[in-house]
Amino acid sequence: MIINGVEVPMEEIIVAATALATFLVLFFVWRSLLEPKPEASRLKDLKSRREALREGLLASTGNNRNEVKQTSIGAMRKLVERLDLLRGDVARETADKLARAGLRTKDALVAFVFFKVALPFLCGAIGLITINIFAPDDLAYINRVLMALLAAAAAFFLPDLAIMQMAKKRQKDLQRGLPDALDLLVVCAQAGLSLDSAIGRVAREIGFSSPAIGEEFSLTALELGFLPERRQALENLKSRTGLKDIQAVVSTLTQSEKYGTPLAYALRVLSAEFRRERLMRAEEKAAQLPAIMTLPLALFILPVLFMVVIGPAIIRAIASFSGAKIGGK
Repeated sequence: MIINGVEVPMEEIIVAATALATFLVLFFVWRSLLEPKPEASRLKDLKSRREALREGLLASTGNNRNEVKQTSIGAMRKLVERLDLLRGDVARETADKLARAGLRTKDALVAFVFFKVALPFLCGAIGLITINIFAPDDLAYINRVLMALLAAAAAFFLPDLAIMQMAKKRQKDLQRGLPDALDLLVVCAQAGLSLDSAIGRVAREIGFSSPAIGEEFSLTALELGFLPERRQALENLKSRTGLKDIQAVVSTLTQSEKYGTPLAYALRVLSAEFRRERLMRAEEKAAQLPAIMTLPLALFILPVLFMVVIGPAIIRAIASFSGAKIGGK
C-alpha cells in the first residue's frame, strides 16, 4: 500500500492496527475496573470549602467579582421586571422547578427567566448569520429563515432541559443519601430528641457526605421552628424535592405525630425498605450489563480477536501471493 508516496507493507499496517485496537481495549477495561474513591471527592469538597472561606476573608478580588455579578443580575432584573415576567402562576411553577434543582434564590429565577427570553433571539440571530455565510447560494431565503427559527426554538427549550437535568441529578443524590439520614433520625429519636432537634442534628451530621439531604433537612428544621403548623414544614419538604421516597418519609412523620405511633420503629422500617430498593436497583443495573456490553464487544473486542486469529494467515497469504507474482514475472 502506498501512503503519501511511500510504500508501506500490508503486514505493518495490520500489526499497527492490531496494536492500537489492543491498547484501546486494555485502556477501557482498565478504566472500567477502577473503583471510585469517595475519600478523594470528600477531600476535594473540603478543599473547595476552605478556599471559598479564604476568598471570603480576603479583600479585593472577591468583592470586585461580586460587584460585577450584582451589576449583571441588576440589569437582568430591570429587564425582566419591565417585561412583567416575575408574576403569575408560571413564575411560581418556574420557582418550584428551580427549587427542585437546588436553586432557591431570587437571582436564580431572574437569570433563568432572562436567559429563557434572550437565548431564542440570540441563537436565532447567530443561526441566521451563520446560515447566510455558509449556506449555498441556491438555498431559498425562506428555508434560511426556517432554519434560524428552528435554532431559536431549540434555544427556547434549552434552559428547561438544563434545569431538568440538574433536578434529576439532585434527586439521585437525595435518594442515595436518604437511608443514611433515616438511620441517623432513628438514633436521634431513640436518644430522646424531638423531631425538630433530630432533623437539625441530622442536617449537621450528614451535610458532609450528602450535601443535598443536609440542605433540605436544614430548611425543614428552620421551617419547623417558625411555621405555625409542623405539617406545613413537612409538606414543603415534599414539594421541594418531588421524590417519592421523601413523600413516604413525610407521610410517616405526619402519621406518627398525628396518631402518636413510635417514630423510631417507623423510620427503621422505612430505612430498611429504602436500602432494599437500592439493592434491587443495583441488581437491575447488573442484569442490564450483558445487553449494554454487546455493542462494545462487537466494536472493540471481536475485531481485535479476528485480527489476532486471522492476521497471521492473511500475512502469509499476502506473502505467498506476492512471491508467486514475482516468480511469474
